[in-house]
Amino acid sequence: MSLVISPITNHANRDHSHRTGWGRMWAASLGSELGFNKDWTKEGKVYLEHGMEFNARSKGVNVFLKEPKSWDKLAEKAEMLSNFKGNLYSLDIDCPDYGERLKSRVRPHSTDRYKNLDFNKISEVCKKAKTIRQKDLDKKGLVLGDSHSLSAWRKDAYLCRIDGQTLNGAINKGFDYWMQDFNKDNLGFIRTYFGNIDIRHHVCRISEGEKDRIITVSNLIARYFDELNKIKKKYCLDLIEVVACLPIENISRKLPKTGYYKGKPYWGSWEERNAAHIQFNEECKNLCLKNNFSFIEWPKSFYNEKLEMGFENMEKPRSVHVSPRKYMWEAFSD
Repeated sequence: MSLVISPITNHANRDHSHRTGWGRMWAASLGSELGFNKDWTKEGKVYLEHGMEFNARSKGVNVFLKEPKSWDKLAEKAEMLSNFKGNLYSLDIDCPDYGERLKSRVRPHSTDRYKNLDFNKISEVCKKAKTIRQKDLDKKGLVLGDSHSLSAWRKDAYLCRIDGQTLNGAINKGFDYWMQDFNKDNLGFIRTYFGNIDIRHHVCRISEGEKDRIITVSNLIARYFDELNKIKKKYCLDLIEVVACLPIENISRKLPKTGYYKGKPYWGSWEERNAAHIQFNEECKNLCLKNNFSFIEWPKSFYNEKLEMGFENMEKPRSVHVSPRKYMWEAFSD
């Protein structure tokens, strides 16, 4: 048996956690399962999933430590690393030196259990971990997109998730910039999922009125399909799938500041962004038919009676992402 675990803080055992969704994706990719708060020291094989927002430049660990209980809880997790004797793998990145990172957090008020951790042993264990990246798997195709792409993954595909990536920027860079990292001979299809960020932050911001907005969206989509046809020819792809953009949620939705652009959660009124969303999906659908691509739509249940994105379909308590319970793939084993 094997487990996918978060080495410092446990994966949130909540149905609607997008961050835990990344761990669920890796577990599905590897035929494993999430360990959550299990003691994994006696497992034969363990995969370390460091978190969607892991900061490689940080020298410590991102844990709030104040009360003795919090120090001892972190020490308990660290002891699993020092006591582990099985096969250890690091997902997405080379394993950080958690021994040094944990040691850097020692303070005079740390508990004895934390101060007495074998930091050198933890470092040794981390150095032995083998790295597995998505490109190391054996898959038939690729899902390429921004942070939303996790919700539209296929289990027979690699997943290349580029947080914060606009469709406009991806076209400018060229999809091949990311595709070349994957086994060219294995790629029979690609599924792309871009556009939500462009509609939320940029289309209305850079457009001067309705007519200009319509032209902006049409030009973006024309470039999108030019790029898709370019990679279809280069990689001899059998199938191209384009995922529709999400409905626009009610403006009362509270969003984390990490999702803001130039200090605002969105640019343009709900009506303007909804019009851009409808146009984007309609034109993409028509061009998919014309080019013999597949257009992947979200279910009608995502829309409430006001044609807004229903909050029940989104990550809780606040986020722009789809809840893992509503992913296009089965993220739960129950």
